[in-house]
Amino acid sequence: MIRANRRALLAAATAALAAPAGAQAPWAPSRPIRMMVGFPPGGAADILARRLAEGIAPALGQPVVVENRPGAGAQIAVDAVAKAPADGSVIGLCPVGPLAVNPVLTPARVPYDAANDFTVLVQAWDQPNVLVGAMDVPQAWPDFVAWLRARPDEPFASVGPGTSNHLVGELLARALNVRMQHVPYRGSPAALTDIMSGRLKLFVDNVITTIPLAREGKVRALAVTTQRRVDALPEVPTMAELGLPDVTVSSWQVVIGPRGLPAPIVARLNAELDRAIRAPEMVAWMASIGAQPVGGSAADASAMVARERERWARVIPTLGISVD
Repeated sequence: MIRANRRALLAAATAALAAPAGAQAPWAPSRPIRMMVGFPPGGAADILARRLAEGIAPALGQPVVVENRPGAGAQIAVDAVAKAPADGSVIGLCPVGPLAVNPVLTPARVPYDAANDFTVLVQAWDQPNVLVGAMDVPQAWPDFVAWLRARPDEPFASVGPGTSNHLVGELLARALNVRMQHVPYRGSPAALTDIMSGRLKLFVDNVITTIPLAREGKVRALAVTTQRRVDALPEVPTMAELGLPDVTVSSWQVVIGPRGLPAPIVARLNAELDRAIRAPEMVAWMASIGAQPVGGSAADASAMVARERERWARVIPTLGISVD
């Protein structure tokens, strides 16, 4: 026993001598971490949060508990992160709206300072919207444009005013110099039902719900809105390929913490989240639903959000959108 203790002490001393001067152990949480999600259980954002939570918990040595706080376009959950202590105990999954769109479109309804009340930890994914047509809408892009221009004030659906889906439709109308009438729906299922019945001809959808219907030949996927094609719909062109780079719109998700998170906490959370995002099973799952894993540094994610905030601050006033 004495010899074992001596060996342990010698190993500890050797490790201490080998460590760089001033080196510190990585931050580790002292209690469970809560991850806020602004959508109900079962949706893509909720599943992403739970997969991330499962991916980082073992390395951090604490449970990561997902809390669903739906409402106000995810702003309720995001606001909970803004008001949390800056100790790493509360983080959140955040889409484009609360950080980049809503502060421009509905500033009076945003209860936090989007530019200053958060620490962006990592970008989880980049996901396109997709322009969906009924089966009698022309598939070939030149034919589709001619069809659209022959139908002034053609309705297009989105899942709500001010969503990225809505913005895509408005950007498309401007890019093609056509008039389109926005029709908000409460969700994708109702709009897709009307697309399949022919009552509605155009819908800007999230790619997740379009993929199975497009594969089954029940709707037409006309174009996606990210920089590159979606692996799950490889035959569908991007808006940029079609000569419409301004209609590139990503439904991204980032993980955020409150303002003022200390650098060691940011570094540790970013490292574990990045590892979880790049795990083969996570990459495969994202590909299956049309998402593209991103990961990378906290600085990269923060810069992306700043660019998006600047973009929508510049673009939204030119679109003439109002939200009651």
